[in-house]
Amino acid sequence: MSFLSIEFGLCFILFFAVYWSLCWSVRAQNLLLLAASYAIVASFSLESLYILLGYTVAVYLLGLMGARYPGRHINYLLTLLLVLGCFYLFKFQEFFVAGVQAALAGMGLEVTLPVLQVLVPIGLSFYAFHSVSYLVSINRRELAPASLPTLALYLAFFPSLIAGPVNRALHMLPQIHPGGMRQVLEPQRALGLIALAVVKLFFFSGWLASQWVDPVFETPASHSPEQILLSIYGYSFLIYFNFSGYTNLVTGVALLLGFRLPDNFNAPYAARNLKEFWGRWHISLSTFIRDYVYIPLGGNRQGAWRGNLNMLLAMLISGLWHGASLNFIIWGALHGLGLALYKVASNWLPQPMRWPGADLLARLLTFHYVAFAWVFFRSATLDDALDMLGGLADLSLSALASSNGLLALAAVACVAIYPQALALLRQGFAASSRLPWAFYPLPLGLFITLVIFASQSGVPGFIYASF
Repeated sequence: MSFLSIEFGLCFILFFAVYWSLCWSVRAQNLLLLAASYAIVASFSLESLYILLGYTVAVYLLGLMGARYPGRHINYLLTLLLVLGCFYLFKFQEFFVAGVQAALAGMGLEVTLPVLQVLVPIGLSFYAFHSVSYLVSINRRELAPASLPTLALYLAFFPSLIAGPVNRALHMLPQIHPGGMRQVLEPQRALGLIALAVVKLFFFSGWLASQWVDPVFETPASHSPEQILLSIYGYSFLIYFNFSGYTNLVTGVALLLGFRLPDNFNAPYAARNLKEFWGRWHISLSTFIRDYVYIPLGGNRQGAWRGNLNMLLAMLISGLWHGASLNFIIWGALHGLGLALYKVASNWLPQPMRWPGADLLARLLTFHYVAFAWVFFRSATLDDALDMLGGLADLSLSALASSNGLLALAAVACVAIYPQALALLRQGFAASSRLPWAFYPLPLGLFITLVIFASQSGVPGFIYASF
């Protein structure tokens, strides 16, 4: 069931009424939340629900073991085996088997290895990371094991189950048992975030996908260089509007239920370098990779070169987390190499003098590097990505004078004025949140209706739901 469908909207209104009629009992609200979360998982497939149930029991037992024998390396090893085993079985099995078979074929050995045909369960990439946070915190004696129903709700909490953000046990578990009656948190901001999500997802994301991005990425060879350039810029905006819009939506829904989700975006295309970009983009994932991959690998504690290697490995793992594809590995490697080069340059080169336009140039260079990497992220195969990049070889100044070329230049101009435009939007959003409550829902509802009518037909999908 899509969170943007009419069916979900009607079900959520009914759920919201029943949920807050139980405000006298947090336990009853939690049980209702758990039932709703499992129902949403089952709406995708019953197999996904069975896998989530089994995974929850395994995490619960590992948590009990970690509490009884804290600080043991065996606990980390079992956690790693559980997560990597599930990732291999459900996401990476065909990719690695195909790679091994190709390597053996290169040595003259034709071998057909068995592959289990299994369904990729919805939300696995996110609740697996949630479980890592939980088990590591127990092993570090930062928290005690949760009861099975509490753990089940933590892993299955439906606003963040499908496509994040990545929750931390230390942040989420206290909200499941707040120690008093729950309250709707910042209702005007919550509704404003939902309205913003509708604009991003229905209008911008849907329009960009159908008009600029999908037709070109599907058949790059049949499009002109300026159309390819426009589609690369378009996808850079599309994935931001789509993913940040989803984050706005589920953050608003969570606030209406009395929960706060972690921040996930902070004006990423205002970044002046890749390090700053990853401090602004998919923040919950980038900080998770930092805390549970990069630092355990040694971080930068063993010298600059080892630190850069650890950073590259962390970004390769981030790429693989998105999917079992060579393109995702290349995307992760590009960001890992870019981060390493930036770190080396920062340590060895003198700090550049500040001059007018330096920030703008840095932002434009960062944006174009990120957009270049997005080509591999979006393309279905490596050949498609190379076709996209090869199509840019014939780009000329005269081509930029065409209608598509001028649109591409307009996209760059949007990046240039992005910080100023964002500041104005935030001021407007803050002002709207201060409107009297009685005058808030009606104009907001009319605004959302107009946006939906002005958008592309159909319900837009969530890009990160497939990861």
